[in-house]
Amino acid sequence: MTDNEAKNWGLLIKYHRQQQGLKQDDVAVGICTPSYLSRIENGVVIAEQIVYEMLLARLNIDLAQEKNKLEIKLSFLEAVYAKLLSNEILTKNEIERLESFQTEMFQQEVDLIAGLIYSRYLISIDKPIEARELLVKIEPFITWYQDRGTQLYIAITTNAHLSFLEFRDIIVREEQQHVSNFMNFASRFEQANYYYHLAFAHHRYYSFQQALHYINKATKAFSHHYKPLFQLKLYSMKGVILNDLHRFQDAIMEFKAGIDLLKNVPSIQTPRQWSSLYNNIAYCYECQGLFVDAMTLYGRSNKYKDDLHTVINWMRASYQNEDEETLKNLFEQYPRERFVVLHHQYQWDLLKYASERKFTLTKLKEIEERAFPHFMQQEYYSLTLYYAPLWAAFYEKLHAYKQASICFKHAFAASEEIRRRMGSN
Repeated sequence: MTDNEAKNWGLLIKYHRQQQGLKQDDVAVGICTPSYLSRIENGVVIAEQIVYEMLLARLNIDLAQEKNKLEIKLSFLEAVYAKLLSNEILTKNEIERLESFQTEMFQQEVDLIAGLIYSRYLISIDKPIEARELLVKIEPFITWYQDRGTQLYIAITTNAHLSFLEFRDIIVREEQQHVSNFMNFASRFEQANYYYHLAFAHHRYYSFQQALHYINKATKAFSHHYKPLFQLKLYSMKGVILNDLHRFQDAIMEFKAGIDLLKNVPSIQTPRQWSSLYNNIAYCYECQGLFVDAMTLYGRSNKYKDDLHTVINWMRASYQNEDEETLKNLFEQYPRERFVVLHHQYQWDLLKYASERKFTLTKLKEIEERAFPHFMQQEYYSLTLYYAPLWAAFYEKLHAYKQASICFKHAFAASEEIRRRMGSN
């Protein structure tokens, strides 16, 4: 019996004693002192196994049966978590069973684990608010020891932060608390997942060198596993990071490895995966000024899956390539009302007005004052760096130099923030 198991049995004794309305004196008599029972129940001391057996027997609880039930329950929960980690869909029976394990009390580690895994399930079905509410209830019960509950709490709260786009929260927690140390005894696949999420957070925070550091750690931890979908995510994420470091050829090599994997593993050949990969390659070409290649690949990406993010990228590449016909067709096929994400809507406005080339000071200012503050607030610095100088050039054509200067200041602020974040690695 490990110390952690013993503490769980102590909590079990306390729970059943209170459920039966018994005092510590009633249960302890003939076995140990009431004060010693109190310390057992609260995990202050670890008693001999026979003591736990005798105390539980007095409460009409068979320790061997409880152990067997606990092992079955934990085995089920771990199997469910493994499916969630691998992006597999839970069966109706698994969901119902997981829901049946939920309790407002987290006295036992198994109840804590059940709550944590249920919160991860809620995230997987796009219910992050409900997941966070449950995690807040669970947080006071986390021990911050090398135990399963702590490992799951770290991994699942990281997922929750990602759901709310709270990239800095993930980064700061790791930098200040080094929570990855608690993952050292988790499975290597779980370690790889955590490092992948750290890489993702750093990339979205524009700290690209740190992102590369963590994607390499994720790849190393993942070695010798056969989980093609996660391997594809590693290839794609590393390619995206290398692209933003302007290591374009290295990025293309990662993307090509992803294509080879997709071609050879039918089980992961979904329109979404093909679309995402070709979108990433297209963006890599766009960043190099190879707009014809970028347009072709954005088009290929969108044929696999009609995706509005890809469409906006395709429009932007078409504008840069001065391909008025393609751009006109895209605007007709994808009117503004089809877009629901704000930065997509603002890019649509910017590109549509830019392509019309009939500039007025009033309209330029109207679009600028809606789009650029949003880009900066949401930390879309790369969008500011592209569109702000473009808008400044339009102002200059109207001899509105003060307004052009404001646009250049937007671009400078975005550039300085990226430089600061990259320099803080």
